[in-house]
Amino acid sequence: MAHEDKLIDYLSKEIETQTNNLMAFRERINFAVFIGPFVLLGATLYGKGLPHVNWGAVTRTAWVALVLSSLGVILSYLTMGSVCCLIERHIWKQCNKWRERIAQISSGDNKGLTPQDLEFEEHLKRGYVWVYLAMSVAFVSAITLALILQAYS
Repeated sequence: MAHEDKLIDYLSKEIETQTNNLMAFRERINFAVFIGPFVLLGATLYGKGLPHVNWGAVTRTAWVALVLSSLGVILSYLTMGSVCCLIERHIWKQCNKWRERIAQISSGDNKGLTPQDLEFEEHLKRGYVWVYLAMSVAFVSAITLALILQAYS
């Protein structure tokens, strides 16, 4: 029975660790995604004030760049949201597997548990790469928008 208690404690600690890692990831992403644009806007307004764009002077190339930059920001945010959702879903599925194992062990039905049953099937690296790539695209697109608007103000 002591062996089962140790296994339950271990799995509980794994669930807690994954939950803490997920919360830290959310905090990092939320800070960059939701605070970053306001810092950029604040710096622009503080440096030059609110730009009064002469829309009649904006060239066709600048309009295309404005539209593409805006789409870049929008698509980046949608990509980040979708990929973060997949990352969270993957972690919660794994934690639910561990919870199921804890329930099996607690009820005395621990037959056939193998190390593979307790393994964390990690598929997160690609998700993190996509999130940070999308964040970089959003940052570059927002800077491009700010520079174009400053050029025509």
